[in-house]
Amino acid sequence: MLYLMRKHATSWFIKFILSAIVIVFVFWGVGSFREEKINRVAEVNGNVITIDQYYDAYNNLIEGYKRQFGDNFNESMLDALNIKQQVVNTLIERELIIQEARRLNVRVTNDELAKSIQSISYFQKDGIFDNRYYINVLRRNRMSPEQFEVSQRQSLLLGKLRELVMGSVKVSDDEAREWFNYNNEMVNLDYAAFESNSYTDISPTQAEIETYYEANKDDYKTELEIKVAYVLFSKDKYKPEITVSDERIEMYYETNKSEFESPKTVEARHILFKSEASADSEEDAAVKVRADEIYTKAKEKDTDFAELAREFSEGPSKDRGGYLGTFKREDMVKPFSDKAFSMKAGEISEPVRTSFGWHIIKVENVNEAVALTLGGATPEIRQKLIDEEADNRAYDAAESFYDTIYDDPLTVAAKASGLSAVVTEFFGQRGPSTLFRDRYSFARSAFTLEKNQTSDIIGLDKGYYIIQLLEKQEPFVQKLVVVQDRVEKDLHRDRQLKSAFNDALQCLKSITTAKDAESATQTAASQDTITQVSLADSRFNFTSTGFFKRNEAIPEIGQEDEINKAAFALTQSDPVGYTVYKGYKGYYVIRLKERKQPDEKEFDDALISVKDTIRQNRESRFFDDWIKRLKMNSKIEIEDRFRESL
Repeated sequence: MLYLMRKHATSWFIKFILSAIVIVFVFWGVGSFREEKINRVAEVNGNVITIDQYYDAYNNLIEGYKRQFGDNFNESMLDALNIKQQVVNTLIERELIIQEARRLNVRVTNDELAKSIQSISYFQKDGIFDNRYYINVLRRNRMSPEQFEVSQRQSLLLGKLRELVMGSVKVSDDEAREWFNYNNEMVNLDYAAFESNSYTDISPTQAEIETYYEANKDDYKTELEIKVAYVLFSKDKYKPEITVSDERIEMYYETNKSEFESPKTVEARHILFKSEASADSEEDAAVKVRADEIYTKAKEKDTDFAELAREFSEGPSKDRGGYLGTFKREDMVKPFSDKAFSMKAGEISEPVRTSFGWHIIKVENVNEAVALTLGGATPEIRQKLIDEEADNRAYDAAESFYDTIYDDPLTVAAKASGLSAVVTEFFGQRGPSTLFRDRYSFARSAFTLEKNQTSDIIGLDKGYYIIQLLEKQEPFVQKLVVVQDRVEKDLHRDRQLKSAFNDALQCLKSITTAKDAESATQTAASQDTITQVSLADSRFNFTSTGFFKRNEAIPEIGQEDEINKAAFALTQSDPVGYTVYKGYKGYYVIRLKERKQPDEKEFDDALISVKDTIRQNRESRFFDDWIKRLKMNSKIEIEDRFRESL
């Protein structure tokens, strides 16, 4: 695999392979990494974070994103997700937490470690931990039991300390009520809409168009454009000539069997009765009695379990009829999983106790574990190996050509090597349209070059590119004759918006005048509503939105955050929004019609879930603040080559 270590590699795939090689070297003791400064990423209170720890965490994170995004995961996403920063920050924070755990004498016993490993479904056969299977699974993933157990012990330790730190976070009923009222309060508005597209009687003259153009010339500048030459080493070119032997396919299958295994999954619903009391307390027993009553109902013929969940469940899945979707054994807490995975499709369990409370489970479907045979996996493996080999050959060809360029123009060097260099037309930040999926990443790389500079080898979807910048075309203001249609449309739109704004302003004045008159007389007969004002002035057509909550889309208007925020600032004593509000379609005038608070029963039903939500948010903030304090009180040194990550 050493031939993959290429000095000009820039694709995420090559970086990933290089990272994997470094890890192998560290584990097997090749070289003297552990004795050299190059092995150090950072130092936290005297403890070193090593390069193998960094690459291990880096690779794990990359693999996670690859599983999440699939074929959409590429080098541009690496930049957007700022992987390096995530990894360095995570390693520093993990080291700080481990040090703090030692200081507080928080430990993970051997028994706790063993139980946690034995509960992982990947190490089980027929629901029972199998030591031989455990070792084989780790071996296939190039990890020893000792390495895995160190990692697992650290994970458990971090979990313990997190629980210890956040154990003091409490939420009172009054706090829950305030949060619930804030998020579930509703308002109903009277509003008048002045949509710009309704103003159609606008015909600007040529003189007006010219005046508008002169006043807004900068809007009609071109963007910076460049012209480049490039040579593409396409992966597809090599695929037809690649053959993969059956022996190589079989070797890949045997080495990577976990890729072709799907664990057993269960699709289920549940009804949750929350219980924060201890398992043997009277309070918990009372919750169990209630759960038993609903279980009896659930078992009755023709009972709709989903409807029972909507009515009685206290979990976040309540509105979905208790639907949990399809899950693996390790996705749920152990008592829940043990029960669900022992049931058949259609069965309903007696109440099951977990740390969340009492659950009634209904299994909708059982998907048994599936493992592709060698024969079934062969087409997928063959294509994967062909793709990898084509990628390698394309890179090798690009590297061989790259070493011949020196200071020659790319077109000349390409011709001398029997290759064809493509010279583009001028293009902007969107890239050449002929490159399709590669165009944006291609442009991003091309725009970093200076005139006559040649890029490194750039790995994109189609293959490997070498680019040379030929010319830059600086932005300039286009002549009116070129952008006449665009200027006319912009002016037309500007006039529409101004007309809508002026009419909205007149409407607002009529409302505020009516309100001022009402305040002066303070008689019931003079208390004009918006509807009465609109009847007096036929120009304005008012209607009601209907009730809506904070941050929701407003019925009849849409998702308008500024109007939503203004609506909840209105009061019965001060009901008019004293400005006109710009929305996506134009301008709006609003007045509070009604305000409605959530009723007590709604709050009582939601109390436990509301407190859970507030506590989880508060715990997250509390833990982040705790980490920040640890960092402030610690000595953290980061190697220069990793400092840019932060």
